[in-house]
Amino acid sequence: MPARTSRAGSVSSTGQSGRDVDASSSPDTFVRDGGKLMCGRAGIWETWRNPETDEDIRTFCVVTCTPNEMMAAIHDRMPVILYREDYERWLSIEPDPFDLMKPFPAELMMMWRIGRKVGSPKNDTADILDPIEPAF
Repeated sequence: MPARTSRAGSVSSTGQSGRDVDASSSPDTFVRDGGKLMCGRAGIWETWRNPETDEDIRTFCVVTCTPNEMMAAIHDRMPVILYREDYERWLSIEPDPFDLMKPFPAELMMMWRIGRKVGSPKNDTADILDPIEPAF
């Protein structure tokens, strides 16, 4: 079971999730601690062999949990966001750190609506995260 043996993480300052409201809007962006700190998201990885090509394929997924109050307004789940002091524990050989798999406190997060430019890797500029209207 990868959650016991192949834990990983991803780090970023923001994440996107959400709903389409109209043709000009895109997912809501959320950020931990008002953008001051990076988010550590719990993940798992695995390598499997493609039986048709005999090629090893590495896969990664972000672990999700039930949403906190803020995220519940836009989605039925959210990534498991780790406190910085829990990174090492999540990545360790500890067999069952499942108590870390819980919603991150909504009061330590912010959310705003962004434009659709975020959906293309051609748009590699900081303004893709600029708010287009208040999220709530």
